[in-house]
Amino acid sequence: MNSPRLLVIEDDAFTRTSIVGALIGNGIEVIDSVGTSAEAITSFEKHSPNAVLLDLDLGYGPTGLDLARAFRLRNPNVGLVMLTSYTDPRLLRSKLPDIPAGTEYLVKSNVNEIKIVSEAIAQAMDNASGARSKSRQPRHDIPRDIQGMTDIQIETLRMVAQGHTNSEIAKQRFVSEKAVEQTIAKIAKALDIPAATNQNQRVHIARVFFRLTGQGNM
Repeated sequence: MNSPRLLVIEDDAFTRTSIVGALIGNGIEVIDSVGTSAEAITSFEKHSPNAVLLDLDLGYGPTGLDLARAFRLRNPNVGLVMLTSYTDPRLLRSKLPDIPAGTEYLVKSNVNEIKIVSEAIAQAMDNASGARSKSRQPRHDIPRDIQGMTDIQIETLRMVAQGHTNSEIAKQRFVSEKAVEQTIAKIAKALDIPAATNQNQRVHIARVFFRLTGQGNM
């Protein structure tokens, strides 16, 4: 297998510098590091990396998944590693594209040493090159408490955490407030949140959301 020629895409400058420094110290060749989707596309075209490490949430505009799919179309053999605070991409926004096959998906809170990232890069390149006999699906360990949730439930969970009322959620989803109440009740049950006042229930749901998105206890 070829050695990684890595492009790093991370919108937080401090995090990007830290990751690049650690990877270089671990023997990985980082050919470029950028902070925006526009810079990422330009860099990919210019440097032709054989591996890309990218964040999911890049702020306004295309997500890391949008870029990953575009890169895979340009180079079917590029190794892709998502390194993100989101335990499930659906927590970022609805209707995201699927994770490209063979992508390694790492949650930042679970990465306690750079060796894990280096190994994921090597594995992603192995997956993409077709070295395995069968196409490997994305490594993506969804937390148990949201594993069985539907896309609608995840979307409602996010909107509750963002402070939207049932009425606002109903209008945005084009459903009745009763339907929203039923969805929230199912979310609370899935998260093992005890029955309480509506406000307390929403606070608990928001706390779970912030934990799952790496935003700490709020």
